[in-house]
Amino acid sequence: MAMAADAESPAPPAGEAAAGDTGGGDIVVSARKRKENLVDTPLAISAYSGDTLTARGVPDIHQLDTIVPSLTVTNFGAGNVSDATLFIRGIGTADHLILTDPGVGVYVDGVYLGRSMGANLDLTNIDHVEVLRGPQGTLSGRNTLGGAVNVVTREPNDSEHYEFFGSLGTRLRATAGFYGNVPITDTLSMSLTGSFDHRNGIGKFVNLPGESTGVGQIDKFGGRLALKWQPSSKVSFLLAVDGSDGHYGLSPMKNVVINPNGFSGLQASDLPVNENDNGTENYQLAKTSSRDLGVSLTSTIKFDDHLSLKIIGSERYSAYSGGLDDDDSAIAFSEYPETGYARQYTAEGALNGEYGRFDFVTGIYFFSERGDANQPNYVYLGSPGDFYVYQNTRSWAYYAHGGFQITRDLKLSGGLRYTDDHKNAYAYIACCLAPGATRTNNWNAVTWDVALDYKIRRDLAAYATIQRGYESGGYPARPYGGAATFIAYNPTYATNYEIGLKGRLGHVLRFSSALFYTQYKDLALQYSQTTADGYLTITANAGRSRTWGVEFEGNLDLTKVFSISTSMSYNNAKITQVDQGVIGIVAGDIPQHTPRWTVAVGPQARVPLASGSILTARVDTSFRSSMYGQSSNNGWNYIKPRYLTNFDLSLEIPKRGLTVSVYGKNIFNEVYDTARIDQYDAGFIEVIRSNDRSEFGVRVRKTF
Repeated sequence: MAMAADAESPAPPAGEAAAGDTGGGDIVVSARKRKENLVDTPLAISAYSGDTLTARGVPDIHQLDTIVPSLTVTNFGAGNVSDATLFIRGIGTADHLILTDPGVGVYVDGVYLGRSMGANLDLTNIDHVEVLRGPQGTLSGRNTLGGAVNVVTREPNDSEHYEFFGSLGTRLRATAGFYGNVPITDTLSMSLTGSFDHRNGIGKFVNLPGESTGVGQIDKFGGRLALKWQPSSKVSFLLAVDGSDGHYGLSPMKNVVINPNGFSGLQASDLPVNENDNGTENYQLAKTSSRDLGVSLTSTIKFDDHLSLKIIGSERYSAYSGGLDDDDSAIAFSEYPETGYARQYTAEGALNGEYGRFDFVTGIYFFSERGDANQPNYVYLGSPGDFYVYQNTRSWAYYAHGGFQITRDLKLSGGLRYTDDHKNAYAYIACCLAPGATRTNNWNAVTWDVALDYKIRRDLAAYATIQRGYESGGYPARPYGGAATFIAYNPTYATNYEIGLKGRLGHVLRFSSALFYTQYKDLALQYSQTTADGYLTITANAGRSRTWGVEFEGNLDLTKVFSISTSMSYNNAKITQVDQGVIGIVAGDIPQHTPRWTVAVGPQARVPLASGSILTARVDTSFRSSMYGQSSNNGWNYIKPRYLTNFDLSLEIPKRGLTVSVYGKNIFNEVYDTARIDQYDAGFIEVIRSNDRSEFGVRVRKTF
């Protein structure tokens, strides 16, 4: 997806309270469906501008976890690099199929994206991004059990402005794009952006003669058109259309043979010699793709100085192709070429009011989605098969949230949300679930939150909050065990207890900190088993878990020239109860993709030159401790720690509207695992690997 452009902007000046530097300045966020200063928001929330993300080497959702505390992002789904599977504070769903829902919600301008496939959004062309940690069950609703990511684009305005940007780098990286904002009349304005991104792959398909696509290759186009009509000061309409078309090489992966006597018969000698290469002999799996198209209309009516109404309607369509050759070799053991699509409609009306010491927002929300996943010619144990799943989802929600200013410095806020979900699912598997089975289920949930925040002074606040959230029920993604395993699981609930302190200490430190404890009930545990019929994935409400931890983000402005940005999180997560019958997972295991520590440090020097130009030098280093690729904590699922370092050296020439940058990403060429799939009975571990190898290049931006 392409967003409203700000692609090659330099970092904000040190000490500037822009919406890209998490801290206690006048940073404006919209996490609670109204614009408010970050210091006034009793939530654990990070906010970064598009400028800051570019300077810190974060071009997309995948790389957000290098700077955001308690966030882990993988590209597990169907070998497709457009997938983004998010985990926050130990909660997320490591599956992309239509029968499952994400545990962390992703939104673009208030529109929820129901699928992880295609969610690896381009973040270089945005106004800012907000990452909310902890259950967001009241205002965001379903499937925000771990938290939510809000991507906010720039609206058209009445100022004529043009930008052109591009970059050239190693691995034949080439990007190009433009952004234009034009006032058409006194009441109508338009913005248009377009972008292209190419990068060669990291390896070859050694058993596919003539295949020109490289492993992990990227070719992507995107664009966005926005029209804003404001016939009066009290009424506005914003129409936005966006689309992207991506063609990729299969995500990097490798296999580790752990049981040469497994029933796959796979031996180490069957695997590619170079771990960057792929050994599939199936041409359908070399290339993957994603296509996304969306339209939204946002209508805002301001009745008076106290009351306003916002209505958002949207339609989105996404389609993908991908799949995995599980054995990564020329033997026809386990191959799953796959296509899928999802079409969704959303509508929301929110009434905002502010009367003296009381403010509120109340609204109604509707979500409808249908989609499928199709593997019409997969191969398992050398035999062809047919797999198809379909799901239709409808969800209604009603919510109300309010705040009361008890004293000048003390405020109490809270809210309720009622959600009703209806799902109808169908699964067909030729070997073991024929002629197919249909399941229909309804779930409803009441979620809530309450918060007390106290202004110690204008730019420093403390808060305490309790939040209740839930993740919708669903169905096992791969019911190869037949009708008996195609059974619905119920929603998972979370209650989060949190205290925080955020703001500014003197003129040097801007910071945000949180201490939290979260309990998860009816935990939907996903566990897998390689069987004689296929890769069986079972999901059941078979456990409980808890997570406690601490998070910190800060910006240290040591001088007018030199500053340091930091973030840190510690997560102590544990599955505390596991029911009988669950395979591999035991009480005491750590939830998948939950590192205990994350740390990021970014020193920056911004030096004004005599000519009026500005030279900015920045280095960003991030650390993620070890974690497990699945919630069954055996040694085969262990993922080693990750260390990444980026640099950015930019010269901004304001008189010419020109910025030239030299950059390096992952400069020490760290190769790390993003996911692991335990197939011990088959004899191997499937390892999904990183696609962001070292890259060095030059970036240019010109504004008019």
